[in-house]
Formats: sequence, C-alpha cells, structure tokens
Amino acid sequence: MNESWEEEDTKRVKDIAEHKAVVVHFSVKKREQRKIEVLKNRRINALTSGQQCVENTTTTPIPDYLERTLKLGPNFNVQNNEKIPYVAVVAEIEKAIKYQVAADDIRADVATAIINHINFKKQPRHHEHEWITKDVKKSQRFLKGNKTVVLSANEYKEKMQNLIDDENTYKKLKGDPTTKIIKKIGVIVDAWRDKKYIETKVHRKLKVTSCNPPRIYGLPKIHKQDRPMRPVVSTIGSATYNLAQFLAEILGKVVGKTTFHVRNSFEFAEEITGTQIAEGAVLFSLDVTSLYTNIPIEDAIICINERWNEIGKHTNIDQGSFIAAVRLVLDSTFFVYQGTTYSQCFGVPMGSPLSPVIANLVMEKLEQHCIAELEKKNINLTTYRRYVDDCFY
Repeated sequence: MNESWEEEDTKRVKDIAEHKAVVVHFSVKKREQRKIEVLKNRRINALTSGQQCVENTTTTPIPDYLERTLKLGPNFNVQNNEKIPYVAVVAEIEKAIKYQVAADDIRADVATAIINHINFKKQPRHHEHEWITKDVKKSQRFLKGNKTVVLSANEYKEKMQNLIDDENTYKKLKGDPTTKIIKKIGVIVDAWRDKKYIETKVHRKLKVTSCNPPRIYGLPKIHKQDRPMRPVVSTIGSATYNLAQFLAEILGKVVGKTTFHVRNSFEFAEEITGTQIAEGAVLFSLDVTSLYTNIPIEDAIICINERWNEIGKHTNIDQGSFIAAVRLVLDSTFFVYQGTTYSQCFGVPMGSPLSPVIANLVMEKLEQHCIAELEKKNINLTTYRRYVDDCFY
C-alpha cells in the first residue's frame, strides 16, 4: 500500500511540475522576445544615446566590446543559463516529507520558492545573447554606477594624492588601528550581552574577530571644471560597520520625523505642487559644504543626550554605554589608501552607516535654532523643507 501511494503521489507531483514548466516556458519566451526587441532598439539608437552613459576623458579609444556593453545601459541584465531539475527536486522533497505533520505547509513553501526561482532568478537565455555575456564579462571591471567615466590612471592617482595630501582634512597614522578597535567593540558588546541588553544572535553579529580597514576611492565630478574628485570611503566589512548599522537603526526611529524633513525629491515635488508664491517672496536653496567632515562629534553627542528620552524608548541599552558605542564609531575616521593609513582631522566618518543619521540629528537641532532666531526677527518662512543638508525655503 505504501509503495502504491508513493508511485501515485510522485506521478501527481511530476504532472503538476511539468504543467507549471510549460506555462512558465511560454511566459519566459514572451518576456525574452520583448527583451530582444528592446535590445535591438537600443542598438539602433546607440550612436545618439551612447554618450549618456559613458564619457571618455582620455585620448585612448574605448574598445568596441566595452562601448557595446556600456550602451546597453545600467539596468540591462543577462539571465543565467543554468538548468535546474525541478521535477526531480520536487519528487525527492515529497519522499522526505510525506509522513510529516506539516507536509502541506512544506509543500506550499517549496512551491512558492521554486516558482519565484523560475520567474526571477534562473530564466534560460537564448544562444543569441552569448555575445552580450562575453562583452559583459570582459567589461565588468570598468562598470560602476549610472555613468562610466574613463580617466587615465595617472590623472586619477594624481588627483587622489592631492586630495589625500590636504593636511587640513587628513593626517597620516603610524599604523592601522583596526585591532585596537576590534578589542574595544568586544568589550562593549560583551557587556551588552551579559546585561541582557541584546540577544545572543545580535551579539554574534556585532562581535568582530577579523575584518578589513576602510578604503577610500574617488569619483570624478564631471559637471565641474577640471573634474575634481569626490572622496568616497567604503566601510563595508570594516570593524565598526555592523555596530554602526545597529546604532543607526535605533537612532533612525527618532530622526527624520519633523515637519521640515523630506525623504526624497518626489515627496518634495508633491508637497510644493500648487504652492502659491507671494509677490516679493524670495526663494533660497542651500546646502552644507562637506557635511560629514564639518560635523563636530561633541555636538553630535550633545544632540543624542538631549533627545535620550525619545531614543531610550527604542533600546534596552543604558545611555552611558550607548554613547560610548556611538563615540567609538564616530572616532573611527581612518582609512587606507595605497597601503598608507590616514584619518580625518575633523567630523564624522565618511561611509559609515551611522553618519547620515547623525548628520540628520545635528541638522534638526540646527534648523530649529535658526528658525527660532528668524522668528524673533519677525521673519517667517512660508515654506521650508530639508533633505539631509539640502535646504529649500
């Protein structure tokens, strides 16, 4: 009886899976055909649209394969050709779960996972796409962001070195402080675990044993004369990254709640639509120069202390040790460039997940003070909105 049930059940699962495969096949086929048409149209318009995604500032011609890849645009994707034996997978799963109480729930979860996998992850591609795959693989090291700027290596290194050599902004360190910071983080998160402030799984995430130091690189500001570099520090995988994310999540629950804050340009555009501008009114827009490197850490700490009644509602951590963790992250402004370790002379660390939240916290206090001062002088703002450091009134 068991053998008869197993064969019948396996056949039923196989029929269902095969039927689903046929349906998905035709759905994928139509989608791939539409993608091919889009690709053809992009290739036809490549000569006119190509300049939107690549700017070559050197005298060296861009290889054909690289130019073709760049002209596909930042949102183009080539699907994986890997074939998954869905029917066999389902059959094996069915054998393993058929006597379990939760078999129906497991079947539903597996079916959902497979359908999502088919629809979004591993769609087959046509052999006509092989030229795209080859070009993309060869071009991968050049691709970054929505626009690719081709610079000579000498220009990039010279501008980055000039930026790093600014002694008013950066200073050299004798060594990499990563090991010391790892030990300090360990002391803090161990205490949090022992006092039951955080769960064991959170402790494991925050506790660091080995990592890489932050790295700095530059992005050219092509809209400005001589293409100066915008410094970008990547802290992903560094000692303080997970701790910074943890702290930012807590502070983020109280920041950005003012009536002046906007989340993005779409929200701002919607809010000012239909706004009537009075005769004689003056429009202003401004931003903060080098925001992160101009935020005093002590001011940031003061802002947290002043709003602890709000912040404390979202964490079990006591105020003193929370501030100590924030200070540790904010003081870790070091990075590595060309094998040498540098540190910011002032401000909060660029690239840290905590810095944008701290910037908002400080800006909220600053704008409240400035608006109050204007009101004392009978200057009323008809409209005032801010996104991080971009202000409009």
